[in-house]
Amino acid sequence: MANIKCGISTVLTAPFISEMTDPAWMQRLANRAGSMGVDVFPVWVRCDEESMREYIGFRSAARDAWKLQRWEEYMATIDLELRPAVPHLVVDNRLGTAVTLADQARQAMGAMNA
Repeated sequence: MANIKCGISTVLTAPFISEMTDPAWMQRLANRAGSMGVDVFPVWVRCDEESMREYIGFRSAARDAWKLQRWEEYMATIDLELRPAVPHLVVDNRLGTAVTLADQARQAMGAMNA
């Protein structure tokens, strides 16, 4: 909200899983942003298990060691079918998708500006 108050376009990146699946939370966010003349445009990044493992392994972050060592246990905590409770755009981040991530990002930007 501090960025919005300063007139800075803002992209929030984080899981926000419990928030985006809660219609009341999303409505409060949209109302608060709308009161400042800002639209909320949810974008959900979709991935499959194989791609997730590849990306996490490539990232080589220390915080991911547990996930990779206990992959099945980690995946049991992930719902790959989960989606936001409000209208949203889905970006497909699976390996080998027909449309590149960069092109999907451009499409998303175009949809937000339409």
